[in-house]
Amino acid sequence: MSITRLKFVPIVMCLAVVLAACGDDKKSADTTAAPTTTVAVTETTAATATTVATATTVPATPVKPDVMLADSSLGQILVDGDGNTLYLFANDGPDTATCTGGCASTWPPLLADDALNVGDGLDPSLFTNVSGEGGQQLSYNGHPLYYYGGDSAPGDTNGQGIGGVWFVLDGAGNAVT
Repeated sequence: MSITRLKFVPIVMCLAVVLAACGDDKKSADTTAAPTTTVAVTETTAATATTVATATTVPATPVKPDVMLADSSLGQILVDGDGNTLYLFANDGPDTATCTGGCASTWPPLLADDALNVGDGLDPSLFTNVSGEGGQQLSYNGHPLYYYGGDSAPGDTNGQGIGGVWFVLDGAGNAVT
């Protein structure tokens, strides 16, 4: 067999593998698109040495929101991306966090991160960063946001109404009383 014919054998084999992978499997009811595969063939010399590289493209994982709405017995309320309830402190001024020291150990602030990702139904323009205990604290509709140390699981609302000054927030950023 001539050298010219030998150069095409790896190319033909790669094409056969690619075409076989693209076959129609009528047994499967899955209608989702398969990841795309790219096969590159590079001839490195005039002789028979060939390099084959395969790259697979997979869809990106969706980003989890930092703050979102969740259903609760109090209606839809603000929670963090893990479902932990967020509260406002009625004694805070607009975009002014006043819960510090011992207060912040029971009511830790929701600290802001570099890139805010909000869930459906929330107005991103109502979010600001304010100075709070431990750094920049996230505020929604003028209310600095806090957790309650007495909540032990996502969805708990044990801090609701404590002292007549701690409340969960609705989607507009208002206290739920």
